[in-house]
Amino acid sequence: MTADLMSKRLIVRAAAGLILILVLGWFAHAHSSQTVDLRFGLFTLRGVSLAVALYGAVVVGMLLMLAASLRGDLRARQALRRPDSTASEPRSAKVDKGLEKAERRST
Repeated sequence: MTADLMSKRLIVRAAAGLILILVLGWFAHAHSSQTVDLRFGLFTLRGVSLAVALYGAVVVGMLLMLAASLRGDLRARQALRRPDSTASEPRSAKVDKGLEKAERRST
């Protein structure tokens, strides 16, 4: 990619980020007077701003998704770092070994 195209993409992403921040700020300002009660089972938070509750829910959701996907990501990275002993063999040798294993299982 050319530097010109990369700088245009950067400008578009920065503009999109700025628009998103402005929309979120407008939402927080427009709903600042609305409050909700958050019940967590053992305790209740009363009078929490609606914007704080929604943004908090988004952040908690992102953290839960990060925690849920972290194990799989670490496994994938570990598998990519591990040298594959069969990668150095020609494909025909791999196919022959696979056929031999299949024949042994069937007998």
